[in-house]
Amino acid sequence: MSNFKFSRKLTDYLKKIELDTGREIKFFESPDLGIKGITAAYNYNPKYIQITLNMENSRSKGDRERSIAHEATHGYLMHKLKFCRPIFLEHVDDNYKRDVHLVFTMIEDIIVNKIIQDNEFHPFGHEYLPMVTEEIKIAHKGEEEGERFYHRFTDNPHLEALLMISRYIIACGFLRYYHLGPHEEKIIKEFTRTFKKYYPDYYKFCVKIKGIIEEHNIFTEKGECQTIQLILQLFKLDERVKLTQLN
Repeated sequence: MSNFKFSRKLTDYLKKIELDTGREIKFFESPDLGIKGITAAYNYNPKYIQITLNMENSRSKGDRERSIAHEATHGYLMHKLKFCRPIFLEHVDDNYKRDVHLVFTMIEDIIVNKIIQDNEFHPFGHEYLPMVTEEIKIAHKGEEEGERFYHRFTDNPHLEALLMISRYIIACGFLRYYHLGPHEEKIIKEFTRTFKKYYPDYYKFCVKIKGIIEEHNIFTEKGECQTIQLILQLFKLDERVKLTQLN
């Protein structure tokens, strides 16, 4: 990995995860992490916690460290809390896998960001609120313009739709589970109101997902797995994947 010095706070947090999970954290580099613009990604490995970094993505040190803490916490969910993971049938294409993984991310990011906030990391990077502000402006132009905007992040139309929905669900998670400042809360609330008004075709799925989340405790391994299974069924993504937990 490129020469990137960790702060004491991040070093201590990563050591705590390694101790709690019994897994070493290993870093790799790649310019392609599946969705354009992201800095780091967690990749499942049974023997260690694998974090892949896109060092070409320019970020401040604080935002990069927050991203690393975020991805390491995905490993904590898997290896310590025994949250479920997808096992795909043979000959499943990459687009299908990315759709399924985005459903996992939609739910797990709510949990992960809450955990890192409880460990004194900011739950989102400095780019989040400016992006949400831009998304509000785009939404006022209607669904077609919104679809073109999110197309910047993926060439897959199905993944694009899931990405739009996930932006709303994660925003709702911030409002429901997190400690936010008045300015942060105001912007995120405005985004959810705007999404509801101008993206009705996508919002109807968001309502169903919110209902599923409210019926289950996503902060437990059972509730998280049930929630993801039901969302996969909602999008007809459950036929070629099964969910399993580590022993």
